[in-house]
Amino acid sequence: MTDETPDVPEFDFDAEFAKAFGPKKPVRSVIVAGVAQARALADLLPAHDVHAHVVAVKGIGTVLVAHDPATGEQDVQTLSAAVPQAEFVLFTVGEESIEGQTWAGGTRGEDPKPGLLLSVWPDLVQDLVLGKADPAEHAVGPEEPRKGAFWKRLRGRDDDPA
Repeated sequence: MTDETPDVPEFDFDAEFAKAFGPKKPVRSVIVAGVAQARALADLLPAHDVHAHVVAVKGIGTVLVAHDPATGEQDVQTLSAAVPQAEFVLFTVGEESIEGQTWAGGTRGEDPKPGLLLSVWPDLVQDLVLGKADPAEHAVGPEEPRKGAFWKRLRGRDDDPA
C-alpha cells in the first residue's frame, strides 16, 4: 500500500456559492438626470421602452425610479444615449449597499461615491433612493391638455371630464 492520495481538485466555496445563488437582484434603481424638463423626459420614455416614475426635483433636474430595478443599467445607458448633452447618475440599491455609476452619451464614466452625492442633493433624492418616499406620489404625469387642466383647477374639480 502506498501513502499517495488521489488528486482532488481544490474546492472554492465562494465560487460555488456565487454560481449556485448568483448575484442578488437590486432592490431599487434610481436615475438622476441633469434634465430640467421632467415632463419632456417622461414623454421620451415610451419610445425607448423605459418604464419608470419620473420626478421633477428643483435644483437637481429629474429623478427616475425604475419600475423593474433589474433594468436600471440598461435604462440609464439608453437614456444617456438619447439625451447625450445631459449627465446621468445611476444608483443601484442592494440589500446592504448602494452603488453609483455616471453615464453620458451612452457611455459609462467613473463611479461616484453615492453617500457624498446624496448628502449634498435635495432630501427628496435621498428619500427616493432609500425608499422613504413613494415615487408615484411625486411623479410627473402624462401631458394633459393645458386648457382642460386649467379649467379643472379653476373650477376645483379634478374629476371633471373636460
